[in-house]
This record gives sequence, structure tokens and C-alpha cells, in this order.
Amino acid sequence: MRWETDVKLAEHTRYGIGGPAPKFGRPETRDVLATVLRETQPGMLRVLGWGANVLVSDAGVSEPVVVLDGDFMHLEHGDSWIETGAAAGLPTLVGEARRSAFEGWSFLEAVPGSVGGGLRMNAGSTDTGLWDRVTWAEAMTPEGETVRLTPSEAQPGYRTVAVSDAWVFLGARFEATPGNSTEIEKRHLRRRRMKVETQVYDLPSCGSTWKNPGAPWGSAWRLVERVGMRGARRGGAQITERHANFIANLGDACAADVWWLMAETRRRIHEEVGVDLEPEIRLWGFSEDELAAIGGEG
Repeated sequence: MRWETDVKLAEHTRYGIGGPAPKFGRPETRDVLATVLRETQPGMLRVLGWGANVLVSDAGVSEPVVVLDGDFMHLEHGDSWIETGAAAGLPTLVGEARRSAFEGWSFLEAVPGSVGGGLRMNAGSTDTGLWDRVTWAEAMTPEGETVRLTPSEAQPGYRTVAVSDAWVFLGARFEATPGNSTEIEKRHLRRRRMKVETQVYDLPSCGSTWKNPGAPWGSAWRLVERVGMRGARRGGAQITERHANFIANLGDACAADVWWLMAETRRRIHEEVGVDLEPEIRLWGFSEDELAAIGGEG
């Protein structure tokens, strides 16, 4: 595998924001990935999928970054299962399920990202996550060993999974129940239409910025609106009018703009409501103080 140096991560994230990585590579096979992992200090390698849920600091990151490619793009299915590599897209997975008339996949309509990122974040809706469809998933340890995990072992939760960040997801097999193709097509279309009408797809963003805090507060966007932050702008970033849990890049935003909006929103909600929101997005390259201000982890 050839390493590139000083690669701007803004070019590899949906936000279009972020400084450089010192090294950037695209492993295409498990053997190559195993070599990279064994040659890298545990916890010192970052894996990027589609960059759909990541905000990279303006300073970039100090660790090497890899994007899985090649063999990790595979997707195939049988009568009652779908199997994909971690680099396959969630839209590709959902499209295959819809065309094959498999039940129970409309919850992922219009969700961007890779399968690997979806496994790491347990992507999905408020009620249903990707791990609800997993039969097994495979991950590679820092020692280059492949481990097969069941949902009970991975312990998925709301936008989280109990699998070490040092492990790299390789792919998964998903359950697929045949159903009525006409009804499935209708459900997918309704879900997609609802997402497109209520969320932001015409500007770069990371989707939902905050995890929903749960009862009695419900959706995070309601709290953002309650403290007067809907439509707030900082530099080239704005909390969108259409959906108050989205922060969009209006064209020239930097990570510091997005961070400021997050910090101010969280401060107001803490002071006025007494709730400490948790970021739904991943944050790369920020200092401990910066992360503390927005309740995030590196």
C-alpha cells in the first residue's frame, strides 16, 4: 500500500472541513490492513469511511488515516441474508434490500455513510439501529487478528457499540426477510420523502449533531430551538432553519465555526434547561478542553 503524506481531510469528509493527516492510505485487502495495524501503535490509527459523521479540526490529526477500499467494497446476498464489506455504502446496502424485496430496511433510507461507519455508530433511526439487522460482524484487532462478533457480544446501543475503537470493522452479514415488493417499495419511498422534506441534504453537514436526550425532553432539536439557536450562524457555519439539529457548511465554514455553535448551544441548554447534550458526530483532532466544552470524545 502506498502512503500519501499531508493529505487534507476536508476532501474526504461530507462536511468539506478539516485539516491534514500526516499519512493517508487505502488498504484493499485484509492482509494489507493487518500489516498496517501491526506496524502502527494500538490506538494510533484512524479509520475513515465516507466521512459522513466526522468533524475534523482545522489543525487536522496527528495519526495516520486509512480508508478501506478494494475487497472491502463487496456486497452479495442470498434468499435470507445480505453480506457486505465495511467500505460498501449504506445507500448501496439499502438499495439492494429494496430491490430484492427484503423487509425491514426502510429505516436506513437517505442515511449516508459506509457500512463500517454504520456498524461503529449503530446508524439508523431513533428506534432501529443497523445492529438490529446484524447476524454477525467481523473486525480486525491491532494485532491483525480477525474476530467475528454477534450483536450480543457487541452490545449495541443508541449510536454506540461496545467494541474497542482500536478494532477495525471489516464487514458483516445481515438478516434479510423476503416480503411484498410493492409494499416494501412504498415504505422506502415514504421514508425517503419524509427525510428529504424535513432534513438538510442540499448543504454539507454531518446530519444530526446531537444525540436525542430522551424522555422527558424528546428530540435534541427541540432543545436547540428552545434556547434560541435555530438559525444561529458563526462564520460559514449555520444551525439550519429546516432542522435545528443540523449544522451546515454554507460554503466557507471551518471546524472552529462548527465547534463554536456546538459549544454555545450546549452551554445555553445546560444553563437554561439543565441538560447536557452529547454529540452524535465524531470529533477528530480537538484538544481535551475543546472536547469538554461540547461533551465530546476524540
